[in-house]
Amino acid sequence: MAIFSKNADEIQGDVEAQIAALRKEISKITASLSDLSGERFDDMKRVATRQARYAADTAKENPVATLALVAGAALLIGLFSRR
Repeated sequence: MAIFSKNADEIQGDVEAQIAALRKEISKITASLSDLSGERFDDMKRVATRQARYAADTAKENPVATLALVAGAALLIGLFSRR
Protein backbone atom coordinates (compact mmCIF):
# COMPACT_ATOMS: atom_id res chain seq x y z
CA MET A 1 0.00 0.00 0.00
CA ALA A 2 2.87 2.38 0.70
CA ILE A 3 4.02 2.09 -2.92
CA PHE A 4 0.64 3.19 -4.20
CA SER A 5 0.37 6.12 -1.80
CA LYS A 6 3.85 7.32 -2.80
CA ASN A 7 2.91 7.17 -6.46
CA ALA A 8 -0.35 8.96 -5.74
CA ASP A 9 1.55 11.70 -3.92
CA GLU A 10 3.99 12.03 -6.81
CA ILE A 11 1.15 12.15 -9.31
CA GLN A 12 -0.67 14.76 -7.25
CA GLY A 13 2.52 16.84 -7.03
CA ASP A 14 3.03 16.57 -10.79
CA VAL A 15 -0.56 17.58 -11.47
CA GLU A 16 -0.29 20.55 -9.11
CA ALA A 17 2.94 21.64 -10.82
CA GLN A 18 1.29 21.37 -14.23
CA ILE A 19 -1.70 23.38 -13.02
CA ALA A 20 0.64 26.08 -11.69
CA ALA A 21 2.48 26.18 -15.03
CA LEU A 22 -0.82 26.44 -16.91
CA ARG A 23 -1.96 29.29 -14.68
CA LYS A 24 1.28 31.13 -15.39
CA GLU A 25 0.86 30.63 -19.15
CA ILE A 26 -2.77 31.77 -19.03
CA SER A 27 -1.67 34.87 -17.15
CA LYS A 28 0.92 35.65 -19.85
CA ILE A 29 -1.63 35.10 -22.63
CA THR A 30 -4.16 37.33 -20.87
CA ALA A 31 -1.59 40.11 -20.55
CA SER A 32 -0.65 39.80 -24.24
CA LEU A 33 -4.30 39.92 -25.32
CA SER A 34 -4.90 42.93 -23.11
CA ASP A 35 -2.00 44.79 -24.73
CA LEU A 36 -3.17 43.83 -28.21
CA SER A 37 -6.76 44.89 -27.58
CA GLY A 38 -5.55 48.21 -26.16
CA GLU A 39 -3.54 48.86 -29.31
CA ARG A 40 -6.49 47.92 -31.52
CA PHE A 41 -8.78 50.23 -29.55
CA ASP A 42 -6.34 53.11 -29.95
CA ASP A 43 -6.15 52.45 -33.70
CA MET A 44 -9.94 52.37 -34.02
CA LYS A 45 -10.25 55.53 -31.94
CA ARG A 46 -7.77 57.34 -34.20
CA VAL A 47 -9.62 56.27 -37.35
CA ALA A 48 -13.02 57.23 -35.90
CA THR A 49 -11.70 60.65 -34.88
CA ARG A 50 -10.24 61.20 -38.34
CA GLN A 51 -13.52 60.19 -40.00
CA ALA A 52 -15.58 62.43 -37.69
CA ARG A 53 -13.29 65.34 -38.49
CA TYR A 54 -13.64 64.64 -42.21
CA ALA A 55 -17.44 64.47 -41.93
CA ALA A 56 -17.54 67.75 -39.98
CA ASP A 57 -15.32 69.48 -42.55
CA THR A 58 -17.45 68.16 -45.41
CA ALA A 59 -20.62 69.34 -43.67
CA LYS A 60 -19.15 72.83 -43.27
CA GLU A 61 -18.11 72.96 -46.93
CA ASN A 62 -21.50 71.73 -48.22
CA PRO A 63 -24.24 72.91 -45.82
CA VAL A 64 -27.10 72.50 -48.30
CA ALA A 65 -26.15 68.92 -49.17
CA THR A 66 -25.73 68.14 -45.48
CA LEU A 67 -29.16 69.54 -44.67
CA ALA A 68 -30.71 67.50 -47.49
CA LEU A 69 -28.97 64.36 -46.30
CA VAL A 70 -30.11 64.87 -42.70
CA ALA A 71 -33.67 65.57 -43.83
CA GLY A 72 -33.69 62.44 -45.98
CA ALA A 73 -32.36 60.32 -43.12
CA ALA A 74 -34.97 61.75 -40.75
CA LEU A 75 -37.70 60.98 -43.28
CA LEU A 76 -36.53 57.38 -43.65
CA ILE A 77 -36.31 56.91 -39.90
CA GLY A 78 -39.80 58.34 -39.55
CA LEU A 79 -41.18 56.00 -42.21
CA PHE A 80 -39.55 52.92 -40.71
CA SER A 81 -40.61 53.79 -37.16
CA ARG A 82 -44.28 53.94 -38.17
CA ARG A 83 -44.30 50.25 -39.13
